[in-house]
Amino acid sequence: MKPTDIADPEYFHKVIDCQWACPAHTPVPEYIRLIAAGRYTEAYMINWDSNVFPGILGRTCDRPCEPACRRGRVDEEPVAICRLKRVAADNRDDVIPYMPQGPFTPNGKKIALIGAGPASLTVARDLAPLGYEIHLFDEQIKGGGFMRSQIPAFRLPESVLEEEVDYILRLGIHTHFKHYVSSMKAVLEQDYDAVFVGTGAPRGRDLPDLPGRQEGLGE
Repeated sequence: MKPTDIADPEYFHKVIDCQWACPAHTPVPEYIRLIAAGRYTEAYMINWDSNVFPGILGRTCDRPCEPACRRGRVDEEPVAICRLKRVAADNRDDVIPYMPQGPFTPNGKKIALIGAGPASLTVARDLAPLGYEIHLFDEQIKGGGFMRSQIPAFRLPESVLEEEVDYILRLGIHTHFKHYVSSMKAVLEQDYDAVFVGTGAPRGRDLPDLPGRQEGLGE
């Protein structure tokens, strides 16, 4: 390998298959080395920087990184990358000192986030330290969105969810829970510099022409 190879954007795609199979491109080899050295807090923070919810993903991710793991081609079984993420989360020390510390210098910009699921929470996590005034709206009583409403507690303990959501809310996010946004027009008429819609897809798509669809409804 020549030093100039790393400047090639295809280099990591060719060399670190698991990292590029991950939608967040989390630096898998780096945090696994830290876990092997017992440096769980550092491993957690590497994950937090990339994928925001390490403790949640360590329990619920569908692990696209593992089929791409080269150990699967050598040992016929990939490294348990997803579970190692949970190992870092479950064995870390207090991570708050390593996270952005507010209050942050305001930049004069105000952002509305519609929906308090993982998409909006990620936007809040990234923008709050830059000085944006973040207003988060959701009709539920707490943040988390799909992670809270659709993943059973035996798979994702509420304590883990609360902790990782609170890491973001503590950055000075203005929360408006139990607030259903019924009109985007009304939101756009307010003094927000930008609006992010992260409402997810809570309703499935109807397939009225699917054979047996009406019979299944008893109609």
